[in-house]
Amino acid sequence: MSGTDQRLSGKVAVVTGASRGIGKQAALRLAGHGAKVVIAARTVEPRPNTPGTLADTADELRALGCEPLVLAADLGRQEDLDGLVSATLEQCGGIDILINNAAYTVGRALFATVPDLTRDQWEKGFAINVTAPLMLMTAFWDSMRQRGGGLVLNVTSPSANLQPLPATNGHAGGGLPESSLSDLGPLYGASKAALDRMANVVAATGMPHNIAVINLAPGHVLTETMDETYRQQGIVGSETGAIPLAVPATAIDYLCTIEDPMRYSGQIVHAPQLVAELGLLD
Repeated sequence: MSGTDQRLSGKVAVVTGASRGIGKQAALRLAGHGAKVVIAARTVEPRPNTPGTLADTADELRALGCEPLVLAADLGRQEDLDGLVSATLEQCGGIDILINNAAYTVGRALFATVPDLTRDQWEKGFAINVTAPLMLMTAFWDSMRQRGGGLVLNVTSPSANLQPLPATNGHAGGGLPESSLSDLGPLYGASKAALDRMANVVAATGMPHNIAVINLAPGHVLTETMDETYRQQGIVGSETGAIPLAVPATAIDYLCTIEDPMRYSGQIVHAPQLVAELGLLD
């Protein structure tokens, strides 16, 4: 993590999916720059084979001197979205940065394809991966506009890209072990494609208000969960070529602290390329 400073002092950042992985690292980076951080996720109690909870992230934030607003939320439920928004606005007074990181990655739904993919799986995936980011942007829009602008950063995936047949349904830059990419069903990639296009349109709406809307493709990242998945397969995660969490975390750090994030608005920024081109980890 970069050294603690106050570049984001007075700013409020909401991070979803913050109990582990990219969301957790994003929250720590923003707190390290002096932001007030709101963390939201479903994982409150420890779960087998799933490292990390909201309490764990909150403890690490407090160690940095940040007292986070901690909100348990299932983003597939509108009432939880409403609660997240109302608590943030009431307790923090507004918002400057929204990081839509939470995603629906339940194993069975992720790999289900026709004719086995159910309507419930499909709608739950789109509710979390597409509808929730849109509803949070919509709910926080006026606050950002009143504060002179803001940044929305959506975590996407190259799984959204079309692939020539008979290529796999996955993508080498996705967020899953390459051994499982050939088994991906249509849900994850389709929802991320919808997220990309939706954000691209919303970015145009944000231009007059200095609200940047950027999608970040992190690459195949060695999160805590992925490392555990590899371990169960007898594989050493660090030897797979997966990208360290520091790469997307550094990209998020950069995009949230630069003076003019609008130059990236409406685009899909690939974290490994951005970090390498700018030498951010040198």
